[in-house]
Amino acid sequence: MNSEAMELRYLDLKNDICQQIYEGAYQNGEKIASERQLALDYNVSRITVRKALEILEEDGLVAKEARNGTRITLNNYGNDTPLDMIALVAPAKNPFFARFIAEFQKCIWEQDALLLYVEAPELIPLEDCLYRLYNKNIRNAVVWPDDQTLNPEKLHRLRSIGMNLVFFDTDDAISHADCVFLDNEDAVKTLLEHHETSGNASDIKTLFVGWDNWEISNVRKREAAFRRHKPDGQILNAPWRRDRKVAAEALRQASALAKQIPGGLVVCETGEIGQQVAGQLLADGLLKANSPQGISLAVIDDFEGSEHYPVTIYNQDLPKTARKIFRQLQAQVVHGREWTPSCWPVKGNYFTNL
Repeated sequence: MNSEAMELRYLDLKNDICQQIYEGAYQNGEKIASERQLALDYNVSRITVRKALEILEEDGLVAKEARNGTRITLNNYGNDTPLDMIALVAPAKNPFFARFIAEFQKCIWEQDALLLYVEAPELIPLEDCLYRLYNKNIRNAVVWPDDQTLNPEKLHRLRSIGMNLVFFDTDDAISHADCVFLDNEDAVKTLLEHHETSGNASDIKTLFVGWDNWEISNVRKREAAFRRHKPDGQILNAPWRRDRKVAAEALRQASALAKQIPGGLVVCETGEIGQQVAGQLLADGLLKANSPQGISLAVIDDFEGSEHYPVTIYNQDLPKTARKIFRQLQAQVVHGREWTPSCWPVKGNYFTNL
């Protein structure tokens, strides 16, 4: 067997063991088969097996114990990998995320790296999509989970086999990745405080319109922040839809509730909701521009056509967010075993179209 063929054999063996680790065939601390048994199972020489195990040991995935075999070691380290290619993974596109992609692309180009955008298929778990990237030797990924439920065990195993991960717009992955997201507390507080200091009474009636899907981190956090600051405020939860279309019945409900709080404030959880609620309130003649007793509208994240409505907006600072995400990937590469996951809320920018 020539040296090239031998190299492929030990890499194949190493990759197969990594796949078994990711799929959960091995638990942390579990002993793997002996060199002799692995050689028989894979029909390779013990030299090939030894070489594969040496690479796994260098990567911190196994530990050899004198006279006690080799054991799996699942770690939660940063990984020393080149930052020349970064994958951006999301389950779906929407106008907000398209703006983020554009800003992150600029940031990556400035760092002389390439960005690979991957729209994860709806029926494939995000972790499996990330593992496919790992098999293509892409080891740095930024993930926007949207409404996908995360599997902490698989994230741990991805980290162990060599992936660096930063999650955007959520802190649900904090055990195994850095998380960068909008400062939701500041967003809600800023919108409410502006309304209270713009000549209106501090006990003004308020309505919060958001999604009903608490699997999404920002949905939970924004509604919880509103409840803390306005415990007597009303809340309307629109049925979640991935295409972000608010059901007609929910829009009618929002308008009906707004009529009950003349001179009050409606806070919309996202730009997509804000755009549709603004259209409904304007059509029903309820916005402040139509009447002194009209409704004020406040929205988290800008939306297309917002300049045509009397609205206040707390917008994400996407350039700052993109830079922070890249710096956290760098930190995982540089700090390696000293790295620990952390949360990074990023404050946004406030503006008004009143």
